[in-house]
Amino acid sequence: MKKYLLVSLLLIPVSFLSAQLSGPRIQAAISQYDFGEVTEGVIVKYSFQVKNVGDQMLRITNIMTSCGCTAAASQNDEILPGKTTSINVEFNSDGKVGLQNKVISVASNDASQPNVKLEIKGKVVPKTAKVEQPKIIGAKLQFENTIHDFGKIKEGSVVDYTFKYKNIGSSFLEISHVRTSCGCTAAILSGKSLKPNEEGTLKVEFDSSNREGVVTRTITLTSNDASEPQKVLTIVAFIEKTKE
Repeated sequence: MKKYLLVSLLLIPVSFLSAQLSGPRIQAAISQYDFGEVTEGVIVKYSFQVKNVGDQMLRITNIMTSCGCTAAASQNDEILPGKTTSINVEFNSDGKVGLQNKVISVASNDASQPNVKLEIKGKVVPKTAKVEQPKIIGAKLQFENTIHDFGKIKEGSVVDYTFKYKNIGSSFLEISHVRTSCGCTAAILSGKSLKPNEEGTLKVEFDSSNREGVVTRTITLTSNDASEPQKVLTIVAFIEKTKE
């Protein structure tokens, strides 16, 4: 009788934990997007990838933005367990000059986090303004963008994207090391040494074999940029499993 009671008591926490982990669960691959610097009037577009990591149907019940200049809509309002949808966001920069930070609130039936916050940010410069070249002492590595979303791809396909960068500093830039977070990702530099104002490219190839769902990988560059010796780039993809 004592052994039976002991086993029953041990099973209670396990059952309770399982109950806590069940239900719909919302997860964003990336919750913040920095669009860098744009000229006033440009419409910035970005798609956030949202996945249901729970075991029940996830329902997106409402999407609200912090400004009338920003619109957001879900590709699908109902997401099956393990599936992903896109939250498509558009920001109209007309009349919005200076630093911008817009929040998108996604409401769902995920009891653990009923409201998920997504964010887009960047700088809007006036149409007539000229962007002044920064006067920087030393080497400075600058990328046009640090995140690329491949969107939906088929499992087994190999996709690539080329990041563009520039040395906006006043002395030679030396990139000493490039490291990827996974053997499925390759990164090829056009050159490791750049003169001031010289541009270069970094081609990234991603092999989606034996992977599915939302996948995020990073590429880390180490250089003699004293203000930011390590620069991290991110690629995102939603991989659809090939039907056998």
